[in-house]
Amino acid sequence: MNDCITLTVDYHDENCVIRYRHGTTGKEEVVTVPTTPTALNAVVNRALAEAKGRPVVWIQESTTGWARVQALLGERVEFVLANVIQMPLPPKGRRRKTDKIDTARLQREYLNGSLPRAATPGIWWRRVRRLVAAREDMVRRRTALRNWINRYFAHETWEDRSGFWSIRGRRGLAKRVESLPEWDGQIIRCKQEELDLLEKQLTELDGEFQRIHEGWAEAQRIDAVKGISVIGAVSIAARIGPIERFADAEVLIGYAGLAPGVQQSDQTCRNGRIGGGGTDKQLRHYLIEASVWARRLGRYRGTYERVSKRRGKKIGRLVVARMLLRSIFKMLRDGVKFEAEGRSNHRGNQLTKA
Repeated sequence: MNDCITLTVDYHDENCVIRYRHGTTGKEEVVTVPTTPTALNAVVNRALAEAKGRPVVWIQESTTGWARVQALLGERVEFVLANVIQMPLPPKGRRRKTDKIDTARLQREYLNGSLPRAATPGIWWRRVRRLVAAREDMVRRRTALRNWINRYFAHETWEDRSGFWSIRGRRGLAKRVESLPEWDGQIIRCKQEELDLLEKQLTELDGEFQRIHEGWAEAQRIDAVKGISVIGAVSIAARIGPIERFADAEVLIGYAGLAPGVQQSDQTCRNGRIGGGGTDKQLRHYLIEASVWARRLGRYRGTYERVSKRRGKKIGRLVVARMLLRSIFKMLRDGVKFEAEGRSNHRGNQLTKA
């Protein structure tokens, strides 16, 4: 590892700061080059010429631009994508932040063998995840628009707001807008038009999700779980990505932010909050929502009832979401079908079947 040439990059849209390290001599230099194919290729070509058969390693943060850089460099270098969210901050690390310091940290962690790696999903995975993220964003915007209109009527009028978003309720809302003051009516009509456009776009996306589901065996396996729809199954599968990147189910649970934090000192050990930096909040949301139905399945019902009686329904659903994700991991890894009446062990920590 230490005898190769490492190119540690702090990527920006206009310029890249590259820490160039010669493995045999340990000599380092920091250069700034334009973020263009010509300039980046020139740095790599120089490194390949000086390496004389030794590996050339390109290290870059998993923020932006890595996909096109990886495609540009191809097989000429070993491409390492660093997960900086999981890197611990050095003492007083927040007081100074420069491109030189950032590249030095990345290089030091790599040479020490402790650099956390980020996944590099292929083009199909990136496209399907963008599709999922686009739908999630549309749903958030639709909810925000509905909430704004709802709160307007709650604040300014005594109108009954029940059933606003049914077909009949939307027709009634259009009539109510006609009697509002001019400016308020104009604003709400604009929001209604945006809502109509979002509904149309969501309908189109839902059709695309259905087509993806029909040709995706992994999504079909997840869809077999009661409480997970076609859209939810595609979204969960896309956010998990290639299952091979997770060593075991517990790593996937941590990625979803369902593993509790731990505070331990001497003989005292306490579980903290779930989530944290670097976790997928949307994946966690899908699983906790699915636990509303999954907790009724024979596979999870006993554990849910026991935990909810002792610690409350919210913790019970959280435990079911964790168990459900273990089942999903086994389904995706081994290609097995979901068994709703399968049994878990007495503590609910490991599953005997998917």
